[in-house]
Amino acid sequence: MNKLNILLTNDDGISAEGINVLAENLRDAANVYVLAPHINRSGVSSHLDMESKLEIFEVGKNVYAYEGYPVNCVITGLRSKLFGEVKFDCVFSGINHGPNMGTDCIYSGTVAAARQAVLYGVPGIAVSLKNPPSSENYDFAPFARFLANNLSQLVSLFRPNVILNINAPHSKKFNGVKFSSLCVRNYADKVEVQNSNGKIVSHFRGDLKNTFGEENNEYETVKNGCISITRLFAEPVCLIKNESCNFNV
Repeated sequence: MNKLNILLTNDDGISAEGINVLAENLRDAANVYVLAPHINRSGVSSHLDMESKLEIFEVGKNVYAYEGYPVNCVITGLRSKLFGEVKFDCVFSGINHGPNMGTDCIYSGTVAAARQAVLYGVPGIAVSLKNPPSSENYDFAPFARFLANNLSQLVSLFRPNVILNINAPHSKKFNGVKFSSLCVRNYADKVEVQNSNGKIVSHFRGDLKNTFGEENNEYETVKNGCISITRLFAEPVCLIKNESCNFNV
């Protein structure tokens, strides 16, 4: 049986532990091709560089770092000949350092990379690991093994215009896998505007206030020790409703 061809990217950068542990585990089950930002590009959403000539750095066999953003990586991986005539069966984005749930998905470069794949008709899977307790380091191996061991099942979940967004608890053993609804993240963001050496500067300080949602939302799923799979639309969804309004035109 032929192995699947997987394009692997992230938003934490080519040197991030999460992407390297995932690549190592996926290589037993698939042909893995890596194209990831050369530096951390977290929180860039679907930003892409459309004008510059971006340099690509060869790191290893079928492994490249890229001056672009996560979406640039997916576009280049799928629409160029960087990897020759390879036809990709799936794009994995991650493993992200920290969760991407609900409102996070608006800002996440991890999710944006998976979205771009889906917009091109290729299964896109964003994978993120909950932060460990402050006294511990990230351990990506258990989650990476789960993804590699269930690769074909995950790819089979692909539907046109649907992203798989997968979040896992930081644990050596999981209590199961559940399809979850989206949660809502309430941020306590602050911006400090100051005068500095004759210039007006701003300093953004992001923070998470609370998380909530309907029953079986992804936050509660992960909190209960299970891996959460949430299916999101890649294209914007429009709500059409008849309203009675008097407009002046």
